[in-house]
Amino acid sequence: MLGTVGKILISASFVTSLAAMIFYFISANRDENRTLRIGNWLFAVKAAFLVVASGILVYLIFQHQFQYYYVFNYTSLDLAPRYLWSAFYGGQEGSFMLWILISAFFGFGLMKWTRAPYKAPVLFFLTLTQVFLLSMLLGWDIFGLKLGASPFRTIAEEMPNAPFLQANPDFIPQDGSGLNDLLKSPWMMIHPPILFVGFSMMTIPYCFAMAALWKQKYNEWIGPALPWTLSANVALLTAIFLGGYWAYVTLSFGGYWAWDPVENASLVPWLIGTAGIHTMIIQRKSSIAQKSSILFAILAYVAVVYETFLTRSGILGSSSVHSFVDLGLYNQLLAFMLVVTLLGLGLFFWRYKELPSPEKESKFLSREFMTVTGAMLLLILGSVIILGTSSPIIGKLFVENPTPPEISFYNDWSMPIAMVMAIFTVLGQYLFWKKYDAESLASALINPLLVTSAVTILSIILGDVRNIYYMVYLFCGYFAVVGNAWVMVRLAFQNPKLVGGSLTHVGFGLLLVGILASSAYNSYLVDQKTANYNAAVEQGEVTDEQGFKVTQKEEMLLLNLNEPVLVDNRYMLTYEGYELDNSVRRGQQTYRIKFEPVDGGKPFYMNPEVYPMLTTSTAENIQWSVDPDVRTGLLSDIYLYVGGSSYVQEQNDRAAENRSMMQNAAAQDTTADDSPEVQKIKFNPGQTVDVGKFKIRFVDYARTDTSELPPNTSIGVRAQVELIHPASSRVITLEPLFAVYSQDGQSYIYSPPARIPDFDLEFQFTEINPQENNIELTITGLEEEYEPEWVLIVADEKPFISVVWAGTFILMAGFSISIFRHWGRERKKNAE
Repeated sequence: MLGTVGKILISASFVTSLAAMIFYFISANRDENRTLRIGNWLFAVKAAFLVVASGILVYLIFQHQFQYYYVFNYTSLDLAPRYLWSAFYGGQEGSFMLWILISAFFGFGLMKWTRAPYKAPVLFFLTLTQVFLLSMLLGWDIFGLKLGASPFRTIAEEMPNAPFLQANPDFIPQDGSGLNDLLKSPWMMIHPPILFVGFSMMTIPYCFAMAALWKQKYNEWIGPALPWTLSANVALLTAIFLGGYWAYVTLSFGGYWAWDPVENASLVPWLIGTAGIHTMIIQRKSSIAQKSSILFAILAYVAVVYETFLTRSGILGSSSVHSFVDLGLYNQLLAFMLVVTLLGLGLFFWRYKELPSPEKESKFLSREFMTVTGAMLLLILGSVIILGTSSPIIGKLFVENPTPPEISFYNDWSMPIAMVMAIFTVLGQYLFWKKYDAESLASALINPLLVTSAVTILSIILGDVRNIYYMVYLFCGYFAVVGNAWVMVRLAFQNPKLVGGSLTHVGFGLLLVGILASSAYNSYLVDQKTANYNAAVEQGEVTDEQGFKVTQKEEMLLLNLNEPVLVDNRYMLTYEGYELDNSVRRGQQTYRIKFEPVDGGKPFYMNPEVYPMLTTSTAENIQWSVDPDVRTGLLSDIYLYVGGSSYVQEQNDRAAENRSMMQNAAAQDTTADDSPEVQKIKFNPGQTVDVGKFKIRFVDYARTDTSELPPNTSIGVRAQVELIHPASSRVITLEPLFAVYSQDGQSYIYSPPARIPDFDLEFQFTEINPQENNIELTITGLEEEYEPEWVLIVADEKPFISVVWAGTFILMAGFSISIFRHWGRERKKNAE
């Protein structure tokens, strides 16, 4: 019932959006306030319908209504409430709903703060985007043509031909598939909403630019559009940071950026939006760059829609680990992209001749030239990234299965562009606030250049930098920091509200320095033997069996339980075991690695985690994932994750045995003989016996309930036994039964096995000797010889990664200062 109501509400929201769009169009054409008010009411009704539909979906999620496919696919009974909220936007349908809700919220802001003649056309284009997004949720079937995928469709609607539904049409699963384990992170709870805030706000400059073209008002739109554009960029930058930090502390590739299409989906609009901010500021200051401001505003949102198409249509399904599952929305997403692009660029080129052009070209040493050049560099960088992201599509024109570009493609192109941008940030800031000729500019830059050179030389010496390219890169990064800081200090004394741009550029320079230091100069923590091997590899002295030189260094370190190992001549590392915890993820192991500085510093622990991916694992095939542990420091981080362990190996071996048993059963092969070992051990009360990796303790005798004994029992007693596993600090208590009963004049022993599934062991209380005061336990599956408990870790030190985060925060701060400054100006205009 609720699912049907949800479908009706989404359909009603779509229809009212269409109606609102029509009334906004009429109002924009005729400049009518009455139709504008009707459009606003319809927009509000549309938003109300969607809010109620979203509330219903949240209710279904929290009530575990697994008959609905979305609830079944993204939740489970053991999912914590905080992650049930995340499940709302964990799939395509829910994330579209969140995007539309946030965009509608900003629509109310536009109703209040947008002035004529832009209000009606701006709301028309905003509603147009809402219509397309809502169409993704309809789930209509029109003569075999499917329009959208409803979040309220049932399992029966999603899989009508499934055999279990054919047998039982009313089948409801007892549990759901669960949320992807990688998404069970606090960072991923807030990353998607912030990302959709950015996407929604990036729609607004597009709408203003289109309204300016429609109304042929090419200058006034900059005032209201600029604060929205700045806010969109802050939101996208925050989302980029949250996603990067999530990747850093959750994934095991050891970094914060991998140039994945979903990562690029937020970066490219941010780059083009930042380019637009530069040209908008120049247009407001100098009344030029009208064409580029409008074009960048259009392209920024086109980039949002294009990257959405790439990551949600399924076209990159085999090229990106983060792409959404294909819901059959390819044609709708393609239509959305084409309409937004063709409408935007078509109207732009239609009005192109009418757009103002500067009467004369800007001088090279002018704020106009420097700022527009910086914007073009941002556009070039965004274009390179789009080209790389789109390469699997372009490659299909030439090969059947194209592969995405290597990370080196992006690095090789982005680094030189970023270096040139860093230089231009300083030149642009100097020329933005004061006019210079070549001689006076050179004189003004002497002190910043001297400081930059000194800091660069010091970094080269202390960091042992030998790569000339890296030296130049460092110089450019430091120049951006020092040069912009020089301007910022001067502006702070004049008017602190003006420091937004220079502060942003300081953050950019710090970000460049931090990226190089943390990526190119991280070092692995290994023992002396491995370090010697890696040195030999670096010198080309190691060859493989075929005689080829080995180029891959060894990164992993093997630690046996309670056996300290000296690494990097700085730390004694000791593996002290692990803990099993099913509260967050079933089967999760948290390993205890103790670090003891050899210089007498305070010891500390690191606790990396390993867990089975329950959504993709089976009893015959376990897929493992890891959560690294990061010890943050002011100058460097220690980054550690588990590459394997004896426990993981045991579970994999058990899965292989299950797989083998299944194959033998399918082949009806009964000849396999894998009988487990059986050991008989005698215990006195209170005695502890070490066997392999266990300690077994016979605590004492225990009473038994007579209802659990066979009839005619003469002796019935239990043994209280503790199985101790030192590596995981687990103590399992069991009470195997020993009974003697008579039947038909004969005495029999009743000794049922007590099974311990975690270790695949069985205990039987098989004998009691009152004279010697001991008992005999028969243990099945307990091997006499065990390999020592071990863990395989990868630990590396990442210098100055804190500079990456600091640079990002300073970027945010600079943008935020500019937002308040420009928004304050707009509020004064609205008050007038």
